[in-house]
Amino acid sequence: MTILQAIKEAAHFLEKKTALSKEECKIEADYIFMHILKTCKSKLYTILDEKISETKTEKINAILQLRLKKPLSQILNKHLFYNDEFYINDKVLIPRPETESFIDEILRQGDLFYKEKNRCVLLDAGTGSGCVGITIANERSDWQVIMSDISMDAIKVAKRNVLLSKYNNVSVICSDWLKPFAYDSLDIIFSNPPYISTNDLQIDKSVLDNEPSIALFSTEDGLGDIKKIIRNAKKTLSHSGMLFLENGCSQSLTVKSILESEDFTDIRVHLDYNKCGRFTSSKNKNG
Repeated sequence: MTILQAIKEAAHFLEKKTALSKEECKIEADYIFMHILKTCKSKLYTILDEKISETKTEKINAILQLRLKKPLSQILNKHLFYNDEFYINDKVLIPRPETESFIDEILRQGDLFYKEKNRCVLLDAGTGSGCVGITIANERSDWQVIMSDISMDAIKVAKRNVLLSKYNNVSVICSDWLKPFAYDSLDIIFSNPPYISTNDLQIDKSVLDNEPSIALFSTEDGLGDIKKIIRNAKKTLSHSGMLFLENGCSQSLTVKSILESEDFTDIRVHLDYNKCGRFTSSKNKNG
């Protein structure tokens, strides 16, 4: 069997056995083959007519069987985010493409702030794997990036991924959201906090079974941690400092209202690639 035939069979298997879309099945099949054949995507496409060995076929089939129970990123212990491949395990959220899509907006607004203030201290609060903080640190060597998480298991993963840093501008600390940070000490805060209601019965079983509940669920209809971050951001952000929050699609207007009640300005709701109100950005008029 050729590699191309084997990839098609793997994608067809995933399409039949999982809830993934046809395109997602193709992407995962390619990723599995890149992992087993120890190659990149461009190289993979040049060897599609080559025969695949029985040993490698057995390894691929073993991964496909595991995939019925676990996300692929956890099986392979890696996940591609922006420009880097991050170490992932079941102690942290698997980075979502929605989050990745927002990096450029953070960089764009952060550049304007840096140009005006000639400094930028960014906190990735609830960093998990560290994918957002490390990506931003790599893209902006002049910024200082702090990554925090309350989970020591997550801190261990983030510290492992710090090895991907290109510059000496990123640090990792254990903290409960913004508690350790002084008044006027941060210029940008990004957070993808838990925002699923503890009463939500529609969460995907694969997510529920495989990802840490501490990173998924929050009180007050999923808004408990978001409220806590917004209240404390007023104190820790510098004047005109920016707060970027990821939230559930149905929460955007409520989050906007909370920000308004806490005197944040320039509040904008940002859509993800599904045209869903996934993020808010705002500025602190205090500080």
